[in-house]
Amino acid sequence: MICIPITAKTNKEALQKIQRSCLLADFIELRMDLIADGNLDELIVAIRNTAGSVKIIVTCRKKDEALAAKELPDGSQTINKEIGKMDLLKKAISMKADFVDIELTEGTAAIGELRDYCEKRGRVTGIIVSYHDIEKTPSLARLKEIFNNCLESGATIVKIVTFAESAEDNLRVLSMIPYAQKHSQKIIAMCMGPQGRISRIIAPFLGAYLSFAALDSGAQSAPGQLTVRQMRQINNQIQGNRLPLNPESVLSSGQGLQNYVLLGNPVAQSLSPAMHNAALKEMGIDGRYNAFCVADLEDAIHGIKGMDISGASVTIPYKVSVMEYLDEIHEDAQKIGAVNTIVNNNGRLTGYNTDWFGLMLAIRQLMSVKGQTFVILGAGGTARAAVYGIIKEGGLPIIVNRTIKKGKVLADEFNCPCYSLADLGKIKADCLINTTPVGMYPHTDQTPVEAKMLTGYKYVIDVIYNPLKTRLLCDAEGQGCRIISGLDMFVHQGAEQLKLWTGIEPSRALMKKVVIERLGKIES
Repeated sequence: MICIPITAKTNKEALQKIQRSCLLADFIELRMDLIADGNLDELIVAIRNTAGSVKIIVTCRKKDEALAAKELPDGSQTINKEIGKMDLLKKAISMKADFVDIELTEGTAAIGELRDYCEKRGRVTGIIVSYHDIEKTPSLARLKEIFNNCLESGATIVKIVTFAESAEDNLRVLSMIPYAQKHSQKIIAMCMGPQGRISRIIAPFLGAYLSFAALDSGAQSAPGQLTVRQMRQINNQIQGNRLPLNPESVLSSGQGLQNYVLLGNPVAQSLSPAMHNAALKEMGIDGRYNAFCVADLEDAIHGIKGMDISGASVTIPYKVSVMEYLDEIHEDAQKIGAVNTIVNNNGRLTGYNTDWFGLMLAIRQLMSVKGQTFVILGAGGTARAAVYGIIKEGGLPIIVNRTIKKGKVLADEFNCPCYSLADLGKIKADCLINTTPVGMYPHTDQTPVEAKMLTGYKYVIDVIYNPLKTRLLCDAEGQGCRIISGLDMFVHQGAEQLKLWTGIEPSRALMKKVVIERLGKIES
C-alpha cells in the first residue's frame, strides 16, 4: 500500500494536492508540520468527500525528527501555530482519522494520553508510534530496543525510519519487518537518503504495512522518497518479473521469490549479478541476485537472517572474516579457512567454498595438477582455496606474498614453502597463479609481477576475469607462457553456488556467454 504525504506552502495548495492524491493513494498523510496554515477540518473533509476508501494519517512531526530545513522541498519547516501538537492530534482522533502519528520520544505519558483519548472514542483511530533518526542508522540491538519500546507503549503500528549511510543500513532496518511479524505487530520500516531508496521498494514486499511515495518530483517529505509513478513502475516490473539487472535492482521477498546477494567491498565492478540473474531466469527460478557494498559485515549477516535471504556470495575482503558469524562451516571451507558461499536454511547460515573447485576445473583445461609445482601469489581467501585444491589433487604449492608475515601464516597452515615477492626470481615452478586483485578493472595497467620474472614458467593463470586478459597474462604470453584467465573459474564457482542454493545444475555455457558479452561492452 502506498501513502502520499501532503506538504504545501498554503492550505489551498494542500487541498489541490489532496484532489490528485486521492486518485493514486491508499493512504494520505497530512503532514501538519509541513502545511503552512493547514486547516485540519477542511483537509480531512476534502479527503473523505473525494475518496472515502482512502485512509488518513495525521502527523505533526517534531523538528528534531523531521528533515533539516535546508533539505525540505520548500526550503523551510512550517509548524502550525494555531493549535498545539497534542490538541491537533486529539482533534484528528475526534474527526475519526484512521491513524495519528506520535514520536516515541514524546514519552509514555503523552502516548498514553492519546491512547486513552482514542479508547474513549471507540478506538476508531489507531496510533502509529514512530522513531526517526535523520542522521544515521543505529545498531540492530538498538533498533530492537526501540521496537520493543514502541510495542510496550501500545502502538497500533510501529514505525522506524533511519538515515542510511551505507547499503547494509537497509538490511538492518528491513530485518525489523520479519522481527515485528514474529511479534504479530504491524510495522512501517525503511531508510531515508539516497542509499535508503531501495528499502522503500523492498519494504512492502517483506510485509511492511505501507510505503511512502511523493505525489510529484520535488514534493518529497523525506530524502530518497520515490514518486508514486516510480513506485508503480517498479511494482509492475516486480510483478511482471522484468527487473533491470543493476545495483539498484529491487531486492524483494514476495510470494515464492528467492533472494541472493553478493557481499563485498567494492562490488560495483562485479558481473556476478548479471551472470546469476541470467542463470536463475534460464533455470525457471523466481529469484533475484543483487550486489551490496558492505562496510559492516556483522550487520550484513544479521540482515541476511532477518530478511530471509536464501543465499549469499562473499568476495574481497570478507572471505576469511565472515566465518566467525556463521552457524556452520562445511569441511572444505573449514580446511581452506575461507568462505565464498553462504546458504541460509531457516535462519541457520552454513558457509561453503566453491572457489577451489572452480579453480581446479579451470586448471584441468590447461594442465595436469598432480606432480606439478605452483607459485601462488597472494595470501587471501582465494589463495587459500588455490593451495587447498592443488594439495588435494597432488600438486605442490609455494606461497609468494608481498607481506611475508601474512604469507607465512598461510604456508604454515598447509605445510608448504613461503617466499617474499622480492624472492620470486629464485623460485623454479611450472605454473604461476595470481590470486591478488592487482590488475583488476579499472586498474588494468597494473601487474603483480614484472614481465621478465615470467620466463621460467610454462603456465600462468590469473583469477581475475575483468579484464579477460590482464596485463599479467599479456606479459606472460609475450614470454611464451600458456595462459588462462579467471573467466572459467568465475563461471564454475558461480555455478557451484547456484547448485548449493537451488539443487539444480545451471547452464554454465549461458553463464559464460553472459559474462563475455558484458566484458565486451566494458572493454569497448
